[in-house]
Amino acid sequence: MTPNYDIRLCTTFEEYTSCLRMQQLVWQFSDIDVTPLRSFVITRRSGGMTLGAFDSSEGGAGNLLGFAHALAAFDSGNRPYYYSHMLAVDPALQNAGIGRRLKLAQRDYALAHGIGLIGWTFDPLQSRNAYLNIVKLGGVVRKYYVNYYGNASTSALHRGLDTDRLFVEWWVGAERVNRALHGEARNDAPVAAVEVPREIEQIKARDPAEAVRWQQSVRSGFDRHLSAGLYCAGFEPGRGDEPSRYLFYNDAYEEGILRYE
Repeated sequence: MTPNYDIRLCTTFEEYTSCLRMQQLVWQFSDIDVTPLRSFVITRRSGGMTLGAFDSSEGGAGNLLGFAHALAAFDSGNRPYYYSHMLAVDPALQNAGIGRRLKLAQRDYALAHGIGLIGWTFDPLQSRNAYLNIVKLGGVVRKYYVNYYGNASTSALHRGLDTDRLFVEWWVGAERVNRALHGEARNDAPVAAVEVPREIEQIKARDPAEAVRWQQSVRSGFDRHLSAGLYCAGFEPGRGDEPSRYLFYNDAYEEGILRYE
């Protein structure tokens, strides 16, 4: 059962310390890979924000259930945006909608401060994240980064694979995003697709070599389609044992969606 909770800005050392513990719980980091408390303080003082979902129910009031941490950033055209560096939710509550609510709170914060874009990266092999980022939130993808963090990560989730990442552009004021947030699906046909496993963690545990093959296949597919000028703006979850699919389009961006560089 999901407890009642409130989302608010994290501002105290105690709240930031809870974010440190949440990183270790979610990603199983060793101390060296945990974003330290001073980075949370600097982020707040330099225009970024950390939003926390805090338990408001009797008996658990004040406990951190999840957080979203975003940095103030500029693209190559010197335009400001928020780089959403981390989104973490207590593993026992990861299907309770807390992550989506934290992203919506980020969107509200960006709109209130006149910022039109929030960007972040995620592992292209993680189907649940892809569905949230592209379908539920209305993000688009035009960049694939190979081995983004290198191979030095201590997270158990990364062992045995390169840290490939997709960069999500979330144009928070765009009509595309408004439609996605209201559950309106895109109904035109994609021009290309890339398959991805529904449950990569099961494959990692069963056959690490197969997981590597999946990563290489997804990497190759994205490279081919993005190099051809397509962009990813759809995701189709697989059914049963079928793989999921990233969907690609070649139409011009809708009004309100600019070009990130």
